[in-house]
Parts: sequence; C-alpha cells; structure tokens
Amino acid sequence: MDRLAIRSTPSESPAILLLALDGELDVLNVGKLSDTVVDALEAGRRHLLVDLTGVTWCDVGSLHTLLGMRHAAIHAGGSLSLTGASDCVHEALDRVRLRGLLPFVERRGRPGDAR
Repeated sequence: MDRLAIRSTPSESPAILLLALDGELDVLNVGKLSDTVVDALEAGRRHLLVDLTGVTWCDVGSLHTLLGMRHAAIHAGGSLSLTGASDCVHEALDRVRLRGLLPFVERRGRPGDAR
C-alpha cells in the first residue's frame, strides 16, 4: 500500500506547479517526492508550491529533504514554498527549527513570491 499520494496540478503559468501531498511523509517515501520535484524542475517548472494539508505524519528526515529540494529549486532559478501544513508538520518544523528556512505562503499566493 502506498502511504503517500502526490497530486500535481499545473497553474496558468508553465513555470509553476502545485504538488498536493496526502498521507505519511517519511524517510521511506520521501524519495517519491524528490523524484517528482526533480522531474518538475527538469520539465521547466521552476516554482513549486507543496501543499502539506493532507500530511498525517512527517519525520525530521523528510523536512531536511524538503530543505534540500528548496535549495535545488533555487539553484535552478526557481523556488519551493510550502502551504497548508497540518499540526504534525508544524510540530516537526518547530522541533528541528526549520520553520524559517522553509517558507510558507497562503494557498492563493504564487510560489515564486516567497523566496
């Protein structure tokens, strides 16, 4: 059984992609998200907005991987921002003090705006 579902929703701009996550984000399945992010960047989607509303579990390793993905997006001339995190994500961010390094935007915002 797949514990993490990723829905990709293109925006009006070809450079922006929304990735909505549902389920558990942990070391066992964060590679699936990494592959999705790499594919998006290679396809020219430079600005990624990762919606964490549906995440029911998040471990520390996944947060560090998200930070690495953000650095990769910036290196490619883009951005990676988060939106809609559940309580478990906020607790994990606070525990490892990454909140300031992983920017959050309003769902209505554009991911390229929060750099």
